[in-house]
Amino acid sequence: MAQVVLENVYKSFPKSPGSTITTTAPTVSIPEEPGNPGREGVNVLRRINLTIADGEFMVLVGPSGCGKSTLLRLIAGLEEMTGGNISVGDRLVNDLPPKARDIAMVFQNYALYPHMTVYDNLAFGLRRTQLGSEEPSSKNNWGKDLLIGLTRSLPKGLRYSSEKEKAVEQRVLNVAQLLQIEALLNRLPKQLSGGQKQRVALGRAIARNPQVFLMDEPLSNLDAKLRAETRAQIVKLQRQLGTTTIYVTHDQTEAMTMGDRIAVMNAGILQQVASPLELYNRPANRFVAEFIGSPPMNFLQVEFHAPSVISNSQFRFTLPEFRGTALQKYDGCKLIIGIRPEHLNVSVPATKNLPVQVELVENLGNDTYLVVSLLDPGFHSAGNVNVVNTLQVRIPPDRIVRVGEQLWLSLTPEKMHFFDPETELAIFPHEI
Repeated sequence: MAQVVLENVYKSFPKSPGSTITTTAPTVSIPEEPGNPGREGVNVLRRINLTIADGEFMVLVGPSGCGKSTLLRLIAGLEEMTGGNISVGDRLVNDLPPKARDIAMVFQNYALYPHMTVYDNLAFGLRRTQLGSEEPSSKNNWGKDLLIGLTRSLPKGLRYSSEKEKAVEQRVLNVAQLLQIEALLNRLPKQLSGGQKQRVALGRAIARNPQVFLMDEPLSNLDAKLRAETRAQIVKLQRQLGTTTIYVTHDQTEAMTMGDRIAVMNAGILQQVASPLELYNRPANRFVAEFIGSPPMNFLQVEFHAPSVISNSQFRFTLPEFRGTALQKYDGCKLIIGIRPEHLNVSVPATKNLPVQVELVENLGNDTYLVVSLLDPGFHSAGNVNVVNTLQVRIPPDRIVRVGEQLWLSLTPEKMHFFDPETELAIFPHEI
């Protein structure tokens, strides 16, 4: 087991003469650094600094194209860095090939050998190592390895087994028992379900007993029920083994339920690294606030008036003193407030509340989600209402609401989030 340290890591693809690169990542001039001459290119990762502690379950999450899988491949040695350092344990692994990094990777598409049984898939990596042998098999034990291969399909009593093969067999059986796949050892991958294939892929990584596990969206091919079950199994296994794990996903539900900490990425940049609840309750910027949480956070533009009033054309609200103190420098300026769907409540008409009309009702049994339109405050006396904005609201399931119904929503002041409209950084109460 080992910690993983990423220092000032970046990855770029230089533009070829006359080529056109289509990407959401910005085109920038890469600064000249020792060993990295400056040139123009497309940066897919920029200035990544991250430390994953020994035994930690770290989740990299972000939208498609944000660079999370590229970062995982850099750690594995499958991609070459443009600059920076990667350390695994006490070793700098920048120049080491993948096989020398003592890292095991679980891929999105499982990557099982289709012509091999489950047993042989689990044993394949072990047979290529020095497990149970002091000498490399390719030099001194090639005759034994040939004999093992020729007799492998024979009944167990007629097979030849060296000490190395016995050690491999014991490791495979231990992993199979851990993952509860003993009954599958003689099957081919085509005879397995999606969940079974995923467990075999995990088993192949576990069998090597590496210092670090890398997992690249391993659950994306599973259905919702099996994904939830396998998610719990992976977390349980990681805690049982205590192996440092870096897990990539675009699903924020997976990130919130699995990770000890979560690193949120966007456009090749780390936005925030924190525990799941800290990300949810104290997002560092508007992107994190919107990405973490389902349904996502609602945003409204308001104007702040000292000492503690926010307002726009729909409402006027007096903030608690601890909120207003941090906003004094924004007196007379625009702000963005964020409020999560569960922190909006059906209330009574008042200037501090929001007038809305229900556009969509989603009854889930345990919760009800509403999509509502923010209206002109004079909607109750006008024949034609003026729709200004849309919000999402979560209400108790026993509250019956119909499409077209007009409501007033109150905001929970303690749960409001404030963002600078230019930088989109969060404004926290303790800052001033």
